[in-house]
Amino acid sequence: MWVIDYRFPVTRRKVTFCLLASAMVPIRAPAAPYQAAVSPIVGLLAEADERLDYSRAAFAVNKIVDPTANLQTTELTIARLVDAARQMAGPNPTDAYKLAAVRKTIYDSGPWNYNSAFAYDRADPLGQILKNRLLSTYVQTRKGNCVSMPFLFLIVADRMGLNVHLGTAPLHFFVRYTDPQGVDHNLEATSGGHEARTDWYRKNLPMTDRALESGIYMRTLSKRESIAEMANVVLDFLLEQRRYQEAVEVADAILAVNPREPYTMVKKASAIGGILQGDFIEKYPIPALIPPALRVRYQALAQENERLFKAAEALGWEPTE
Repeated sequence: MWVIDYRFPVTRRKVTFCLLASAMVPIRAPAAPYQAAVSPIVGLLAEADERLDYSRAAFAVNKIVDPTANLQTTELTIARLVDAARQMAGPNPTDAYKLAAVRKTIYDSGPWNYNSAFAYDRADPLGQILKNRLLSTYVQTRKGNCVSMPFLFLIVADRMGLNVHLGTAPLHFFVRYTDPQGVDHNLEATSGGHEARTDWYRKNLPMTDRALESGIYMRTLSKRESIAEMANVVLDFLLEQRRYQEAVEVADAILAVNPREPYTMVKKASAIGGILQGDFIEKYPIPALIPPALRVRYQALAQENERLFKAAEALGWEPTE
């Protein structure tokens, strides 16, 4: 019998992002057109600092997950929002005027958004449908969650010249705005883009003191780290499609940018678990039956799976049921 605690079936360890979807790998993944995933993400995260761009990153993620999406319409809608926000902010605007304009163009109905404001998706509030996390879906339906909603706010605010990045809490994205005095502010995109105190996040999304000390939550990510967070949507997509080796490679690209990303760590562990399941557990009823030539690989995978969970826990991550 299998006696080692592999921790990779993930039935013991459910992980969600922004309360979105379980990290449990489905037994039957839905069919989808094959789309290259690893090289676009590796290339995106390796770009020079001056070429990093939030909208281009979001579109790259979108193309991988849903190659049929109309990204031209998405871009035209975003450009319309930005143009309207610039007009609302007026000449030589302060950051306060810029932020007010960004909020109005996104969350208030008017000709700038075709009289259809953007709002929280009550039909799929947890974003369990992967497609609902995409920017194109949010722009098309005007219904989003705390993946797609911060992405749009981030892109519009960035084009307005505001100093914005992503921030994370357990299972949640938000926008981190740094004012001209260097003070960081949490902007909650699922609540009108208004400021939210750290205490509010700690109350509603419990996190350990160790998690704050290690910096895995509630810090201002760099632009490259923010884009790496966007790439986690591709990681979830690959897991859903049972493309486990590609998922591992995408996770490695993300972790090369942000080695402290616990969500990516446990998702990589889940991908390794999928490899172990398909290559070993389903083929060999007990470990002793594994051919000697394959045992080194089996042990290496099992050890890496265990190491990733322990590394995430050491940073203060806790599993969420």
